[in-house]
Amino acid sequence: MHIRADLASRHAARRLSLPLSFVVMLVLLSACTRTGLSGKPADATTAPAAGTPGATPGAIRLIATDMPVLEAVPDRPLYTMNVTLDYAGNSVHAQEKIEFQNPTGAPASEIKFNVALNHRPGVIVVRDARIFGQATPLTFVLSNTVLTVKFPAPLGPGDGIALAFDFVIQIPVQEAINGIGGDDSSHGPGSLTGGHWYIMLAPYYEDGWDTPAYVPVGDPYAEGLADYEVSFLAPEDIVIAGAGDEQHEGRLWRYSLKKARVFAFSASDNYKVDTLEQDGVTYIVYSYPQHQKFADAVLNTAARAAALYAQLYGPYPYKALRIVETGRAQGQEYSGLVGIGTLLYAGYSGHGSRHDLISTTAHEVAHQWWFQQVGNRQVRTPWLDESFARLSEMRFYQKYYPGDADWWYKYYIIGARTPRSTLSIDLPITAYPDGRAYIEAVYRRGLMFLRDVRGTMGADNFDAAMKDYYNAELDKVTTPDAFFDAMARHTNVDINALVKSYFAADVALPCGISNNAKGCR
Repeated sequence: MHIRADLASRHAARRLSLPLSFVVMLVLLSACTRTGLSGKPADATTAPAAGTPGATPGAIRLIATDMPVLEAVPDRPLYTMNVTLDYAGNSVHAQEKIEFQNPTGAPASEIKFNVALNHRPGVIVVRDARIFGQATPLTFVLSNTVLTVKFPAPLGPGDGIALAFDFVIQIPVQEAINGIGGDDSSHGPGSLTGGHWYIMLAPYYEDGWDTPAYVPVGDPYAEGLADYEVSFLAPEDIVIAGAGDEQHEGRLWRYSLKKARVFAFSASDNYKVDTLEQDGVTYIVYSYPQHQKFADAVLNTAARAAALYAQLYGPYPYKALRIVETGRAQGQEYSGLVGIGTLLYAGYSGHGSRHDLISTTAHEVAHQWWFQQVGNRQVRTPWLDESFARLSEMRFYQKYYPGDADWWYKYYIIGARTPRSTLSIDLPITAYPDGRAYIEAVYRRGLMFLRDVRGTMGADNFDAAMKDYYNAELDKVTTPDAFFDAMARHTNVDINALVKSYFAADVALPCGISNNAKGCR
């Protein structure tokens, strides 16, 4: 993520008429379960008598046992979503189906989901939850940002299940944020964006369900790899920008996205669309009309950054990368999609690299490697994606704008702060008192740490270790230990004192890079 914001809403209401293909999908859905009650607000237990199901029926078969389980268990969770967008009313009605395997390794009587938007009461209403295709709804509890769905009987350790949800969102107005953080699902005068907007299966680790509380600093989200099939019905003058492979027919937009951490989208009634194809990837920029003149600069920055990161780490995973202008003041990373806040365009001349628009684009594109491809627990270890994206941003300037590389480091990293902060880089986002402290520690000092490690062990060894680390952690949720293990495979230089100067925790480094310090591994 990179920064700014303040916005208001507009637009008159429009009436939706449904295309036949979307009507057919909804008819098929309602054949599986009946339509019923609306839900209740946050912190309420809900057990509706009936409700709409979760999305276009897939070719799934349920085995009739105490719990209807999937005959074929997907390799990773599969989300199928039908979304009706009322752009003028800033509202979304979604029907969502999730097919997944019990992740707990034990019989499960309940499953946890993350619902980030519910930190604002009344923004999201969950109207129904049930096993897909079943007439009886399930009991669920939505408390703060955690949705707990209770089963009538335990789900076996290796069993898969399909759950269906029906929910409505009133997308909030973009809030003014000083620093980095705030809702990534919001609307302003130029567009509407959905980041972590839907009901997301919570990751499950050895320490249990990962269900972080919302804080207005950094990225208070938890995601796991999943596949997505998403259909949008929007008014005819609305452009949808979603992630993945796109099919567009009239007002129906369909997206297919594989092995993704999150599915995000943006919508606008005034987007201008520009594209660039390079190395088998289509780069697509969605700009407000007043900023379309900068589309080439954004496209070229994204394409050059992706080419460099593919060389440094590994190939970009998708056929398309979409860069959307949003009403926010900051950039935001998603899988196969990047958000660039409209205020980041302010003051750009259209030429040169000394501007937030260029640095932010290079930074957010880097998150396709450090967030999407190599995941991390963003609440607990934010440095494992943000510091690495900042390092990639620095490498971008060194490669393409060597004359501006020193300027970039002084402007974004050194700044005018005296004395330098000594905030540790390895704290969870909840430990930083505000957005400024978070930026100082994770973005600035995190980059300084990686730069110092590179200087200590040598550029060639470090670069080889980074590529090794990337490929070893591809599609995983990484840890600090995995990073240091990769470093130790390429050097025996002692970095123990360096680590202590940046980290709050006592890190058990590999013995080979800590001079066999006490407690090394």
